[in-house]
Amino acid sequence: MEPPPPPPPELIDDAVAEILLRLPPEEPAGLVRASLVCKLWRRLLADPAFSRRYREFHRTPPLLGYLRSSGHGEYMPCFVPTTALPCPQQPNFNYNNWLLIDCRHGRILLYRTDKNSLLVWDPLSGRQWRLRDRKFPFCPNFNTATVLCAEDGCNHLDCHGGPFLVVFVDSDDMSEVTRAWVYSSVDDAWSEPASVQVGIDSYVLRARAALVGDEMYFVFALGARILEYDLGKNCLALIDSPRVYERPPVLMPTADGLLGLIGTEGPSIHFWSRKVNPNGVAVWVQTRVIELEKLIPSDDLCSQPRVIGFAEGVGVIFLRTDVGIFTIELKSERVRKVSKCADFYKALPFMSFYTLDCGRLSIPARLTE
Repeated sequence: MEPPPPPPPELIDDAVAEILLRLPPEEPAGLVRASLVCKLWRRLLADPAFSRRYREFHRTPPLLGYLRSSGHGEYMPCFVPTTALPCPQQPNFNYNNWLLIDCRHGRILLYRTDKNSLLVWDPLSGRQWRLRDRKFPFCPNFNTATVLCAEDGCNHLDCHGGPFLVVFVDSDDMSEVTRAWVYSSVDDAWSEPASVQVGIDSYVLRARAALVGDEMYFVFALGARILEYDLGKNCLALIDSPRVYERPPVLMPTADGLLGLIGTEGPSIHFWSRKVNPNGVAVWVQTRVIELEKLIPSDDLCSQPRVIGFAEGVGVIFLRTDVGIFTIELKSERVRKVSKCADFYKALPFMSFYTLDCGRLSIPARLTE
């Protein structure tokens, strides 16, 4: 009898790393499971050098879930995972008294009205920055704010703990003026305000802004106009919306680097893009219409479904209906129900690579669904 064949040679570290490099980032639990296979795999996965390669290989931070506020208000924020992620830990501060304002570039922005204080929180690094004592501009008519990475040339694959900016927007009903300030974590100071005359009954919604290059865009409450803030020039301007929708539209950056708008009318979702025509004039062009009745059972659609969030980079929208929250992948039109709860009106996508060198993922988790 011939002897049995020898066992296959063990894969060298580089070959194993190449295999692990291809684990999908949108399911980070796969990295955790792979780390339990053997000591070699865990050592590779926990190596910061591997994590850097992993992020550079996949390029786009995955959607790990979304932040929302429980109840009908905006207080008591919680994290709802859209992956098989282990349950995150509680933060080390009482976040129940904070308004959930924005989430971008791996950071979360909250506001406390009774203290007139902004808080920037990086849940992966655990770092916090309270802006209350940093010459915060007192604005009695707080509207909204947004946070973004301030690192020059950053690809936003791993900018945790780095410098950041906070753009604060306020509308004054008495003077009919809207103003914007910028806080720099590098300078630890606020800029001089930029201002624009907007007229009566015009205030910016507390909704997530769209970042397109150096410009940020905010929606006014009535939906007829858009506020443009140029970060580089520190100036404000007004833009007309393509049309007025009954529900406030959602702004987004398009895949080709332009300003986009999502409006909902009945069971239809309309997509617009602001393009420059041959005469050099920026105009709105309708680029797509999604008929929800073809994607979601009619029993699950309310009379007026509403888009409440957009995750750029991965092309996913969040849709609120009477029976819960759905995500729709724009490329494939794949629909997924991610929550049975529908008593909120804003979903802030949390997008980040979750690798073993992060140590822990401590996103606020009052509850997970």
